Amino acid sequence: MFQDRIRENYENLTPGFRKLADFIMNSTLDAAFLTATELSRRVGVDPATVVRFAQELGYSGFRELSREVKHYVRDQVTATYRKAGEAESIETLLHSLVENAEQNMRHFVTTDLANVVKAVEILKKASHIWFTGEFTGYDLAVFMAKKFKAYGVPASVFYPGMNETASVLPQMQPGEALVTFVGAEPNIDTGYAVHMAREKGVKTIAVTSSGVALPARKADLTVIVPGKSPIGIPTFGTLMQVASLIWEAVMKERVEAAGQKMEDLQVNLEALLQLRAATPEYEVATAE
Repeated sequence: MFQDRIRENYENLTPGFRKLADFIMNSTLDAAFLTATELSRRVGVDPATVVRFAQELGYSGFRELSREVKHYVRDQVTATYRKAGEAESIETLLHSLVENAEQNMRHFVTTDLANVVKAVEILKKASHIWFTGEFTGYDLAVFMAKKFKAYGVPASVFYPGMNETASVLPQMQPGEALVTFVGAEPNIDTGYAVHMAREKGVKTIAVTSSGVALPARKADLTVIVPGKSPIGIPTFGTLMQVASLIWEAVMKERVEAAGQKMEDLQVNLEALLQLRAATPEYEVATAE
């Protein structure tokens, strides 16, 4: 196994080889999905060094080493699923679910984080952010729109039914952005909304666990979120984490403005409390 080979040869490795060894041992899931060139960039060595490193460990080349790392990761994921299926207590089950959530997030960071970077760049430049989605995706869209709006970012949410989409589309302008949250459901109406918004010059982003869903195929940018769970039903945890990542990254440069918004909110709350305290009982009594 590659871990044994690395441990056995570590003392005799060059500094460049040690960088590769450290990365593979400490970030095995990431390493499993990287090509030799991508791995060299992540570690900061020449691509040829990656090949020589694999050969130093006794492999014919990086492809053979990579294949072994992939098999190891697959076995680890399978073990997580098996532990969940064999769990005899809620505590054991929760441990396996936490492991799966960590694996999903590490997988996402390796495979699709670059698209989140692009999504954040689009949203930072947008003059207005629209949110939509169907089923539970709509609930997440509502939450995100409220979250952005509460901190002073122009944002709106709409349900992608025919009437509402038809009334919202004339309000959309080039320079704005539309974000959709798409789970395992078909989301056909969301796909239509994305298609028509894109035709108006609105930047469209689909955050989804299904890369073949209609909104994912129609959007300018699609962020694929892992949704696998060892209990046999799709998880939405990673989707929520990615939504939070987008929120925090967009808000990073608006911290000062957001702070002022919170101060204004506190002032208004105190004023409302004073009004409530001064309101006569008969004003709030139930009419007979």
